[in-house]
Amino acid sequence: MRAAVLPGSNLPALVVTLVIAAVAALYVFSYSTALGDPRPRHVPIAVVDYAPATAERAFGSADPGTIDAQTLPSRAAAVAALGEQQIYAALIRAGTGRTELLLSSASGPSVARVLLADTTQVGTELGTAVTVHDLHPVNPRDPSGTVLFYVALASVIMGFIGAIQTRANANRLTLAGELRWDAIRSVVVSLAVTSMVGPIAHLEQVPFWPTWGVLALTSWTAGTTYLCWRLLIGARWALLPTWLLFILVSSPASGGAVAQPLLPPFFAAVGRGMPAGATVEALRDLAYFRDHLHGTPYLVLAIWAVLTSVAFVLLRRAKLGTGAPGS
Repeated sequence: MRAAVLPGSNLPALVVTLVIAAVAALYVFSYSTALGDPRPRHVPIAVVDYAPATAERAFGSADPGTIDAQTLPSRAAAVAALGEQQIYAALIRAGTGRTELLLSSASGPSVARVLLADTTQVGTELGTAVTVHDLHPVNPRDPSGTVLFYVALASVIMGFIGAIQTRANANRLTLAGELRWDAIRSVVVSLAVTSMVGPIAHLEQVPFWPTWGVLALTSWTAGTTYLCWRLLIGARWALLPTWLLFILVSSPASGGAVAQPLLPPFFAAVGRGMPAGATVEALRDLAYFRDHLHGTPYLVLAIWAVLTSVAFVLLRRAKLGTGAPGS
């Protein structure tokens, strides 16, 4: 016997089809716009014994405004600024007919490649030979510097996918039980990712315990963000705004695949204030700049984690109470 087709099923199927098609198109647009054609925009560098305008002209003769040069008093000051990630490079007059270009490729491998590509042009503009020294090289196993980007992305995706699957397969948990298993899952997921990156595959030289903590906080935040949307708009559509926020905006803006100064203005502006960008920045510091850790990425992650956790608890209590759903 031919199965009856439920008329009411066709409209929801059509809506899902159209929404998924739109999301797919937006995904292509977002990543192509952010990462497809990276161009330097106001890249901060330092100069020693050169006029800032001279360096900006030498690096940006084809596209003015690509470089923002600042004067530093000595090579030591330039080295310190590179270690603090205040600049990406330093152009130093090293003597008659000689110029030294100090780089920090770990701060942004994509920026370093752009600056290196201009070395011949810089030498021609200045009339000197340019010697390049990379003070903070990237790991030889990750010359493009994308491992940290994928680590952050995996932690984000598994954070909200884990929250979805926990509710789908353990839908009788109390509020305390949900929080407990969300915490356990975040810790276990981040342990697996940290172990793969470090002691198992040696993809990056990251300190184990701090990296584990950062990734656990990232995974937790992605999960609680999804849970807030789930309680606000329902389980059917909660993944959509979560995906838009984390995958279409936060990840391409993170500075992991393409450094912040090469991103379009919108992505460059929002990147460091979002979880993926904060995670990439924290991991970069831990891997390459342990003597110059910055507090901003930890503050960003903490704010996201606290706000989304509090919002989830309040929404859960208001809509479902503290017991098991339906009890």
